[in-house]
Amino acid sequence: MGEHPTTDEDFHRLVDSIYESALDVAAMPAALDLFSRYTCTVSPRYLIWDKLAGHARLGVTPHGCFTGGASLPDRLPRMLDGACHGAGPAPLDAAALCCGGAATDAAALACSELEQGIRLVENAEVCVLMSGTNAGSISTGQRERRLSHVMPHWVRAARMQQRNFELSGLASLGLAGLDTLDFGVMVLQADLRVRYANSWAEALVQADSHLSLQDGVLRAHSDTLQAVLRKLLDGAMRGRGADAASGSWMHITSGGQPVPIIVTPLVSRQPVEGPWQLPAAMLLLGNSESRSVLDAGVLTSLFGLSRKESIIAIRLAAGETLNEIAEREFLSPHTVRVHIRDTLRKTGTHRQSELVRLLHLLPGVNLERAGVSSAIRPRAPRPRAA
Repeated sequence: MGEHPTTDEDFHRLVDSIYESALDVAAMPAALDLFSRYTCTVSPRYLIWDKLAGHARLGVTPHGCFTGGASLPDRLPRMLDGACHGAGPAPLDAAALCCGGAATDAAALACSELEQGIRLVENAEVCVLMSGTNAGSISTGQRERRLSHVMPHWVRAARMQQRNFELSGLASLGLAGLDTLDFGVMVLQADLRVRYANSWAEALVQADSHLSLQDGVLRAHSDTLQAVLRKLLDGAMRGRGADAASGSWMHITSGGQPVPIIVTPLVSRQPVEGPWQLPAAMLLLGNSESRSVLDAGVLTSLFGLSRKESIIAIRLAAGETLNEIAEREFLSPHTVRVHIRDTLRKTGTHRQSELVRLLHLLPGVNLERAGVSSAIRPRAPRPRAA
């Protein structure tokens, strides 16, 4: 009794706003404003404190978001820092609230506890808190009831937000790793729509007049290459599992460089939601100009190879013949064979092909960094193979 006639409507509008803010931080000031009106809380604050870095990742008030420690209002970190580090008094029942317990004692959500900062999420890395001041325009009992209804939604939304932050960070790291590769990676749908392309793939397509990205779709300017791409994709996506097959094609760019194209099935180990659940394949564009081979230091550390053995192994992995290695290193073919024999013994391999496969699994750097003085001569393009 005595509640405002639109309380239920206000409550549902507030809850919708809370979950919207979990997906979009920009919506959080509006959510806090609705929260302030519904619970009669003055200057509600939301803070994500990074325990490892020792500063705030995010601070929000009804007036805006503050994404850097330097731009946070002075009172915001000072008010909540103590609670994050255990220096100040903890909320009465914050543990049950944060752990999703059923106990939502109104006393845990009372005005005095909210002012101290209620822990919405806390783990080894972050602490997410809310704070505010009682406006006193409604009775204490009404305010406690409203807080007890709303705060569990803030807890769930904060967890969702932190999970989204984690996934976003992992995705950014993964994409950054793909951008360091010296060959192209694309994820394609059956209609040649590009869902992802790393920086090398984008650069190759931009430099090659035979290929283009139009409205996010990979297109070949020749009917022959277009047919090849579609055939490779169809083979990779057929069956989306054990029946799918990889395919390859040697593409000659407009600059005359041979670029191996490999298309392979792309199947997620976990269910994929949304547009990403469509059949997809991964297209790899080889870098014919790359001189990435093995680091001599890695070979020495792992297998105890001498400098000369490491350089010969590097050249062998790069595709040079025994006679080419002997000529470049000013050695006799017999001496090169001896070094290769010793390298096989030290690496636990029995044939040169096994050694090359092993070396191709190891970290790659440039020949110059590996200590090889002369560059590898370009090899003739391989014949095309469908």
